[in-house]
Amino acid sequence: MYYLTGNSPIRSFFENFLQLLFPMGTYCICCGKYVDLSRTYCLCDQCVRAINWGRIHIDLEEERKEAGRTRYLDSALSCMVYGLHSARLVFDLKYNKKTFMARPISMIMADRLLTDESLEDMLCSVDFSVPVPLHHQKRKTRGFNQAELIAKDLTSRLNSAGLPRERKIRLMPDCLLRSKNTAAQRSVSGEERFANLEGAFAFNEKYSGLIKGSSVLLIDDIFTTGSTADWCARLLKANGAREVHFICLTTGNDFARGAFRERDDETFLREL
Repeated sequence: MYYLTGNSPIRSFFENFLQLLFPMGTYCICCGKYVDLSRTYCLCDQCVRAINWGRIHIDLEEERKEAGRTRYLDSALSCMVYGLHSARLVFDLKYNKKTFMARPISMIMADRLLTDESLEDMLCSVDFSVPVPLHHQKRKTRGFNQAELIAKDLTSRLNSAGLPRERKIRLMPDCLLRSKNTAAQRSVSGEERFANLEGAFAFNEKYSGLIKGSSVLLIDDIFTTGSTADWCARLLKANGAREVHFICLTTGNDFARGAFRERDDETFLREL
């Protein structure tokens, strides 16, 4: 089965039930090739080899030095380097309305967090999980916020993982709001992105006072320049959060460190 995190009978029953409704174990979620239920994350062997995995983190200090401005994130983590295959996973979820993709994506992210011993203290201190928000117009068009779908499943996995915690991580899906619908910014620099996002986010006042002194796990599908995540972290800290840590599936950031290979997955694919 493609869920490795958590072993409660309820979770096993629930995921077996979901398997009947959405038989993802019969094909690779990336290329569509037939696979059996034993395949990790429901990916075929070729796609697993092609993806550039790693215990990836963004060197925020080096990025801060180059940008010359304050970084509000305390850490930023990813599971793979952005490329042909990781883009397919993200795009199928966001643009092809394959909402079931949020489950294997959240599983990959959970295993990234739970198998890295250096993250145990951080995970045990997290109080709240918060998805990066989507503007209501985009949400209406798309039908969902992909970061929220991932956050719901990821939070459940972390809570069922048996971490030595005093209380469960609380998901706050509407803690941050997208108040301005900005255009795609693929062709602009990181600093231009950061400037263009000023005023694009708002803090939901119903949570005023609740997050003071807390540690927050911010969740999204991708980390490019980090401008969106940093604006979100800035808002959370302005409203009292002590720490803000970020996790995503994939990153193309220039300061990403810890990938298992230097080559991206497209290069590796051509060499298979």
